[in-house]
Amino acid sequence: MTSGTTISGRPGISAEEFGYLAGGPGRAAEVAVVRLLEGGLLRISREGVVSAVASGAAGAGTPLEAYALGAARTGRMLGDLVKSTATSEAASALRQHLVDRGLVVSDARRKTWSTVRVLCFVAFFAAIALTIVFRVHFGVAIGVAVVALLLRWFAGRMRRPVRRAGRREVGRVKVAAGDRVGMVAQMGLLGRVGQFPRMYYVWEMLGIVPSAGATLRRRKPVRNSGDTGTMYGSSCNSCSSCSSGCGADNSGCGSGSSCGSSGDSGSSCSSGSSCGSSCGGGGGD
Repeated sequence: MTSGTTISGRPGISAEEFGYLAGGPGRAAEVAVVRLLEGGLLRISREGVVSAVASGAAGAGTPLEAYALGAARTGRMLGDLVKSTATSEAASALRQHLVDRGLVVSDARRKTWSTVRVLCFVAFFAAIALTIVFRVHFGVAIGVAVVALLLRWFAGRMRRPVRRAGRREVGRVKVAAGDRVGMVAQMGLLGRVGQFPRMYYVWEMLGIVPSAGATLRRRKPVRNSGDTGTMYGSSCNSCSSCSSGCGADNSGCGSGSSCGSSGDSGSSCSSGSSCGSSCGGGGGD
């Protein structure tokens, strides 16, 4: 399958793959949508409706992007578009690709280890019951219970969605401060950047209108060892595209426009010759 753009020059992993490993299918879907917004293939109106600029999937770099483009032809709220893309066949194909690479745990393996966890749970209480009801030697019962708990803990680690190799891949990625798509892949649109008390959502830093940001849903995070710490000394410095913050109904942002992000209003789009930002703090979270 098409891998898409690599993250920060790392040839072994694409932005969507990194997003999936760091945050699951929803994160990969956000990466696909943001790349399309940054490339001007999608736009967001002031009401928060995402729509495709042109018909067809021309310009899409991956199957996930092609699906998002098709889904946005009739106009979708940002949160709905991300959810639909995350549950699409393209997202399933991306997952299978990662399974084949040995980075994500297969469904069969997860089910097997889930069964082991249940059996260990039963064995633990059975050992206690045998001691009380049948007067089994206390030491034997304690030994069985301890083994059951240890095996249950081990099974829990083995059924993690992301395998050790996948967690290593996430840990190796270093996202540059100006890599807007990489920032989404690592932290998600609902990730926070800045320093307390001036902290902002990633979608605000991208210039996405508040009406669209309000439709995003927080998902249960994928457990892995990847560090999503302070890699953005100032994410406000880059503004490669204003398409994510301006819709067709507000005159748009051309090549000579600027896209600024504000902590109070969420985003702004004004005409000018430079790309500025009024996001304030901008440090690592």
